[in-house]
Amino acid sequence: MQPNVPFKEYEKEAARDIYIVVEPIALKIEENQIEDARHMLGRLTLWFLDQIETGKLEAWKARNAYLLLFIYLTDNYIGDVLGEDAQELIYEGTLLHEYGTEFGPDIDLMRKIANQLKSENKEKEQD
Repeated sequence: MQPNVPFKEYEKEAARDIYIVVEPIALKIEENQIEDARHMLGRLTLWFLDQIETGKLEAWKARNAYLLLFIYLTDNYIGDVLGEDAQELIYEGTLLHEYGTEFGPDIDLMRKIANQLKSENKEKEQD
């Protein structure tokens, strides 16, 4: 699986901190290591939610990471390369700038999907 625009090109357009957070996931996708990318997305989401809920991270900053990942995937891949559940998680993440409002993301759904993605990798490791 080769993207039309390698993730490295997005470094020119994105804030450095956001680029650094998303890069490992994008590189796994480019290497066709989709299960690893899904696991990393789950772990990142859980970390973001914990940081937001404890007031250590502003929700809009986490939103920018999901937005960059969404743009990268949309620019380069047809369909839900990470799977429908991961795509739903990314979509909800793009709503984080509305965190705490009626129009904001479904945090419970985000946590549920993230835990599912994270646990898939654990099941694989136990096999």
